[in-house]
Amino acid sequence: MSSPISTIWQTIISFWWFLLIVIIFEVLYIIIRSRLPFLIGRSGERFVSKRLNRLDPTHYKVLDNLMLPSKGRMSTTQIDHVIVSSYGIFCIETKAHDGWIIGDADKEYWTQSTFLHRRRLYNPLRQNFAHVKAIEEAIGLQRLKAPVVPFVVFTNASRLKVSGVDFVGNLKDMLKKINAFTKVIFSDAERDEIYYLLVSANIVDKGVRRSHDQIVRNLKGR
Repeated sequence: MSSPISTIWQTIISFWWFLLIVIIFEVLYIIIRSRLPFLIGRSGERFVSKRLNRLDPTHYKVLDNLMLPSKGRMSTTQIDHVIVSSYGIFCIETKAHDGWIIGDADKEYWTQSTFLHRRRLYNPLRQNFAHVKAIEEAIGLQRLKAPVVPFVVFTNASRLKVSGVDFVGNLKDMLKKINAFTKVIFSDAERDEIYYLLVSANIVDKGVRRSHDQIVRNLKGR
């Protein structure tokens, strides 16, 4: 038979093991909760990038994860995808939110509704507006023969109910609308010049990018 002291020590050790396991799971939960949206977002961006890069390279040049200086509320802005084509320039914001997305082009916030919860979603059209302005600054308005066309793509949404705008949809919708632009606007030389201007303006410094990502996470955490 175990002595009373031995039993007490076993109880104490079991308690501390239990407490340690709880702490480990809590830390893992916090890490997963903070990183999961980022990982899902990156997965959606890779999916869209893969499809965009199937466009005819003779007429379309694709830039992914472009970071440009910005005159908005942040000094830099990160753009998921930019297409520089003979038929125009397209600025694409990718969202990997699931469930129903309900919104209006003029409202500051939209709603993401799933089986488990509803939450506010900052209007991605406003986010993309800042991206368009950064692209215009990098290129120079004198080179633009047509407005930059902004798209917002939801890769995982089960249903979209967004009013007041045509350029929000799933990936199939976006590709169909891009392919509907058939009038040649830029010569090959003009298209290539714009592409290389954006490549040159792209901020690749890892420190700046880490700082940008941290600011974005802080803003989302408010």
